[in-house]
Amino acid sequence: MKKLFTIFATFAMLCAVGCEEQGGGNEGTDIPDDAYISINKEVLTFSPDGESIEVKVYSNYEWTLTNNCNWVTTSISGGEASDAGVVVTLTADLTYDDREGTITFSCGKAKKLLVVSQSFKEAIIADENNVFIVPAEGGNVIINYQTTVECEVIIPEEAKSWISLAPATRALVSESATLTVAENTTYSERSAVVKVVKVGDNTLFAEYTIYQEQNDAIIIPNGENTFAVKGWKTKITIKYDTNVECEVIIPEDAHEWLSVATDATRALVRESVTISVAENNTGTERSAVVQVVATNDQELIAEYTITQAHSYFIQYTSTDGNVVTPYSSSAFGAEILSNTYKNGVGIIEFDDPITSIGKDAFYDCKKLESITIPDSVTSIGIIAFVSCNSLNAFYGKFASPDNRCLIVDGELKSFAPSGLSKYTIPNSVTSIGDCAFCDCSSLKSITIPDSVTSIGVEAFCECRWLESITIPDSVTSIGDYAFYFCTDLASVYCKPTTPPTGGVFMFGDVYVYASGFKIYVPTASVEAYKLASSNWMYYYDFIVGYDF
Repeated sequence: MKKLFTIFATFAMLCAVGCEEQGGGNEGTDIPDDAYISINKEVLTFSPDGESIEVKVYSNYEWTLTNNCNWVTTSISGGEASDAGVVVTLTADLTYDDREGTITFSCGKAKKLLVVSQSFKEAIIADENNVFIVPAEGGNVIINYQTTVECEVIIPEEAKSWISLAPATRALVSESATLTVAENTTYSERSAVVKVVKVGDNTLFAEYTIYQEQNDAIIIPNGENTFAVKGWKTKITIKYDTNVECEVIIPEDAHEWLSVATDATRALVRESVTISVAENNTGTERSAVVQVVATNDQELIAEYTITQAHSYFIQYTSTDGNVVTPYSSSAFGAEILSNTYKNGVGIIEFDDPITSIGKDAFYDCKKLESITIPDSVTSIGIIAFVSCNSLNAFYGKFASPDNRCLIVDGELKSFAPSGLSKYTIPNSVTSIGDCAFCDCSSLKSITIPDSVTSIGVEAFCECRWLESITIPDSVTSIGDYAFYFCTDLASVYCKPTTPPTGGVFMFGDVYVYASGFKIYVPTASVEAYKLASSNWMYYYDFIVGYDF
């Protein structure tokens, strides 16, 4: 029995927003008085952090836009007539001020006004100099910052014995504060992170790291200096006490699997460094000795031994923080040894390298949120991730740049639909695989690029909400049941002049569809389509000419 799955999509919305306003715009041109223009948004609000928002423009003649906002950029300044709508992308960057304006869309005497606005972002921004080295005898440091809110300085409780706010410079309005640092009589260097926070809201802050030196030059491991880690990708933190500038030295032969983590904060540079450990797919255990040495004295060293076991595993996340059980445990080319979920990550461990994510592997795993495909995988099977409606990202091998698709040799095999109402298939895709978009229930529209030459079996199976679909002229074949049981499908725009090879019931049983169903093909190719094959002839009465 066939598996039929639902994706919700709608390919063209031809609704015009609001009424046309007459007067102004393109007067004196050759555009007739029956010109109209409409947009799908009349009010648009950007987030304080900045973002890009799409607006669709519908018109029956050439149109232009006038932008009076120097803080908004537009992807185009005008366009051609389009009943399907022309997309304009409006972009605003981060702002620390309230701002608003208008953008006018004009087609002959018709025009539409888009009101845009953006509220300021609350912020406390530290000066570039936010790390201070204070001599052992103590002294004052001045912290500077920019802010849009009322602030106060927060000193950690454990540092109040040696750091205090100088009483003479409490004037926060001046956007600076002076801290008094007492003499360091302890054996080792000490540090503290001082915060400037919004009054009444400690979640908005700027940080300043203060280090105080001690005269003796030392590098002493603080805690563990031998680490044994599992085979999967991870991070470890090496800690040390020092009062000299240091650097981490990783052996040359370990550079391919050990690196200093790029997301380590400046506060860690002095007292700790996070080491990234790559996934171990070598099949053998490996180890390395990492050194922390004084920058100007290579004989001053602290050493850390890192040993990594080998293992074969798949990492994933789930929406509820619990284990996700694969639908087919035999779809991986190896036996599952364990499946655990700890510290926000799920790990499925195997007895041998994972060679495939096979047929039905994670079918109907409703709570699967993201998954990392190991380098050892060579193939992705049909229906491997169908009905995984919470899936929002693929990582690792075969993942597309936007992490939404698994693409193998140009074929789109699987799709991560969660949170998307529309999607444009990447231009790197040359074919849409069997069942690739089955049961992507949140999708309302999808754009097929000209790079696609074939659409697979049941590729968009049971898209009950799909009203219109455009097939690029690059497509040469459409698989069985590709758009089967799309009961709301009213318009198919098939651009190829030579009829693509058509599969059985490629557009479903149109006799159960709503009235008015049509397949629009190039006018000169109407007879060729009607007589192309029995599968096209089934739609004989519904094929009509169209001038693309």
